[in-house]
Amino acid sequence: MKILENIAQDIVEKTSEILQYPISITDNEGYIIGSTDQSRIGIFHRPSLEVIQKNSTVYCKKEMDKKVLPGVSAPLKFNNKVIGVLGIVGNPTEVEKYVQLVKNQVEMMCQDAFRKEMAELKEKMAEMLVHQLIHYKESTQEEKEHIFQYSKWLEFDMQTDRVCIIIDIANPASGERNLFDDLSFQYFQREVLSFLKLIFQDNGNDIVSFLDFKRFIIFKSMPFPQSFPALLEKLDGKLAKINSFLEAKYSVSAKMGVGDVQNGPSGYCDSYQNAMKAMSIGLGFQDQSNIHLYNEREAMLSLLPRELAQDYKKKLLKMVSPLIEQDNYEVLASTFLGFCKYNMNLSEASRNMFIHRNTIIYRLEKISEITSLNTSSFEHCMLLFTAIQCYEEIRS
Repeated sequence: MKILENIAQDIVEKTSEILQYPISITDNEGYIIGSTDQSRIGIFHRPSLEVIQKNSTVYCKKEMDKKVLPGVSAPLKFNNKVIGVLGIVGNPTEVEKYVQLVKNQVEMMCQDAFRKEMAELKEKMAEMLVHQLIHYKESTQEEKEHIFQYSKWLEFDMQTDRVCIIIDIANPASGERNLFDDLSFQYFQREVLSFLKLIFQDNGNDIVSFLDFKRFIIFKSMPFPQSFPALLEKLDGKLAKINSFLEAKYSVSAKMGVGDVQNGPSGYCDSYQNAMKAMSIGLGFQDQSNIHLYNEREAMLSLLPRELAQDYKKKLLKMVSPLIEQDNYEVLASTFLGFCKYNMNLSEASRNMFIHRNTIIYRLEKISEITSLNTSSFEHCMLLFTAIQCYEEIRS
């Protein structure tokens, strides 16, 4: 068993220091893989083969051909199968009292090493599954088959509703240097990943992994109709705990992008893309919120300038260029956008923007004069709104 081979010499050295007796460990074919006398490693130990075949303890009372030393050899078991043999060298009547104790210790260490190996393998498979899910729509048929294999091995139900959550970690705005330069990549990543699992992983259908050094991803299962509203209520508290941990240990903070609830591999891919859109839109607005939720209508509106054909963008920019050239462009543009935000309702815009109604009217008339667009017309306002958004995207 590879696990025993990996830990055999370490076990031998640590245990022999305590017992003060030479120790050896053989594999399931009778070859020594760990020994106090390292020159014996690789030697075939015939009594060990006898132990394996009989599945019982063997006492060696005398040296034979200088390859077999006196002592006691006992079978090492894992999942009720003999995986090797423990040998303690010395007078059998003196060392036999230690055999069962050391045997139990070695078997427990094998179990622990196996659990750690399986946990690391599961984590690696989850990482691979996540990367394939977020690129699902670009995947080949073979890659899509791999997704279902990984999900089967990990016992992840691919028909469960899930929402994708992106956690982006960055230095605080007040930071004078890039603190990530001082961090050990693997240590930081593993520690943050473990903390996120404590915060988000409630069952085996919750996937928590990472995309790169500063970006982590959660596919959170939503098994009930109220699961998503319940999650949204707790997000502020969860992010507060994450930031408290990050700021205390690393002087960094996190922002969160939340997609929508989707089902199946293709849906999970959509939820990821929507979480990324929410993050991008939120950061573009540079607001104070650290949680950015995906809203399809708002996302479509915000992303509209990026989706337009280049020729159409040029026409819009030409239309709005006289306004852009004004010294008070910022004031006029923000007033117009606020007017649109409040449904082209002067009273509502005045009340919410804390600007006198007559001032808004004056500025809108000025915009109409400059652009030759009627700000009382929905169609003209739609063109002007899109043109301003195009310009803002270009200069951002």
